Amino acid sequence: MKQLEMTPALVAMIKEAVGDDVDPTNFAVFESISLNTQPLPGKNGTIFEGARVSPITLQAMVDHINTGNHLPLIADHELMGAPKGRVFHAGLDYSMEDGVQLRTLFYLDPTETELIAKLNAGSLDEVSVAFLSEHFYCSECGWDYFEFGDTEHFQNRTCANGHTIGEDGVHASMVGLAQFIELSVVARGAADKPKIVGKSNAKLAPDAFQRLAASGFETDDLVVQASLGKKDDTMDITALTTQLTQATTQVGTLTAERDRAVADLSARDATIVTLTEERDAATEQVATLTAERDELAARPEQGVADERDEGIAFLQEQFTHLTVASGGDKPKGDALPSTVAELKAKITELTDGLTSILPVGGKAAAAGAADDDDGVAALGVNPDAFKLRS
Repeated sequence: MKQLEMTPALVAMIKEAVGDDVDPTNFAVFESISLNTQPLPGKNGTIFEGARVSPITLQAMVDHINTGNHLPLIADHELMGAPKGRVFHAGLDYSMEDGVQLRTLFYLDPTETELIAKLNAGSLDEVSVAFLSEHFYCSECGWDYFEFGDTEHFQNRTCANGHTIGEDGVHASMVGLAQFIELSVVARGAADKPKIVGKSNAKLAPDAFQRLAASGFETDDLVVQASLGKKDDTMDITALTTQLTQATTQVGTLTAERDRAVADLSARDATIVTLTEERDAATEQVATLTAERDELAARPEQGVADERDEGIAFLQEQFTHLTVASGGDKPKGDALPSTVAELKAKITELTDGLTSILPVGGKAAAAGAADDDDGVAALGVNPDAFKLRS
């Protein structure tokens, strides 16, 4: 028996979805895998051939159900009759084999004893959904049939960029949820070729659908009745082999390039280490040579300074002697010239003065005095005063 046991948790979930006034004690609850992201089956020759429902669309379906929106459970997509039950909870299951799955919980009320029995017996064990997506993208270029298409595009199954659904793997990608109409119990949902039926509510549809309806296109035809998609087993082994060979070759090439790049980086690192060591050694040598140069440059300067000071001291000494010899006081302190130019001028002046009062031969004569017999002028002083006494 496939019917789930009615637990307090299930009772709480049903009441949350339909209200506290409903007594779900005698409801029959079942779980179903309602839709997945595999290509839709049984749609060859239609706009939905090979179409895929995106995971975001499945999530939108989950949100639609879990936020309290009414989703009726019917049989064989027959909207004219009374619903058999209601879908009250949904979730996503990520399967490695079938991609992302939409799982739903639905209940049937006690009046559906026959249908409940068939579900429990497995006579009916498949479901199908009817919905309208927000977008209908070309898988090749992303062109949106719902946004930009017209009747010709849908009839020819060809987008504005020339990609035709059903050729070279081109298909539609159904993204977003515009309407979630119903969930049906069907005899063979995965193997049937369900018809595209249903009614679009122009007041609720996006602007794109209103534009299509205004152009005369029957937007009801865009509602898809879809059951579980099937994996595409018609693989092109030759194409896969070619792709694998190309990928393997590319991996080999990239591996070789990576190895060369690693070797180049290793060599570059070694070169950087060597150059860094050489730079540090050169920097140290530059510092040493700079210090030696500065030391050598300072030596001549110091020698010249010493010789200059010695020369000035000597000239000051000569200036002092000449000043005293000229009858002046011995100069001291600030009275002594301190530069070579000043000393030269003063010494020259004193020398010229002394020269003018010294006669040829080194003897001076008083003014107006006559030469004696030796040709020496009388000095007006007693020469005997300068004689040594024995």
